[in-house]
Amino acid sequence: MRALDEIDRRMIDELRRDGRISVPALAERLGIARATAYARFDRLVDDGVVTGFRAEFDPAALGLDISALVLVDIDQSDWQDVQRAVVELPGVEWVGLATGPFDIVLRVRCEDLTRLRDVVLVRLHEIPQVRSAQTVVLLDEPAVPNHRPTTTGIN
Repeated sequence: MRALDEIDRRMIDELRRDGRISVPALAERLGIARATAYARFDRLVDDGVVTGFRAEFDPAALGLDISALVLVDIDQSDWQDVQRAVVELPGVEWVGLATGPFDIVLRVRCEDLTRLRDVVLVRLHEIPQVRSAQTVVLLDEPAVPNHRPTTTGIN
């Protein structure tokens, strides 16, 4: 994979802003030829820089009213086995390996506290390498204005 240049980075930023933008519209925004935009877009996909396309949903509209962060302490020698197991837990939408007092952080969405309790107190603790877990229920998740990940490190 070749290094990303400024046009690649601007293309990625535009796609983050609007993942449904057409390639001709993307070319216009970037001030490049359509053929160039198509070729660069295809290369970003082929090189694995663009890893997929998805729709985002409002969790509340899906009945997922409970959101929590679960901080998990594990037997670190088996972290890969634990990582494979936790991604299969119901409601887990994000997994991160962490430093500090916890080894893994999960973001879990569930319909209600009963389901969250089942995921955290039953299913998670059925994984033999899990030593303990703390759960932080999120009371609100306000949108952060003008926040979008950037390829340049500057928002």
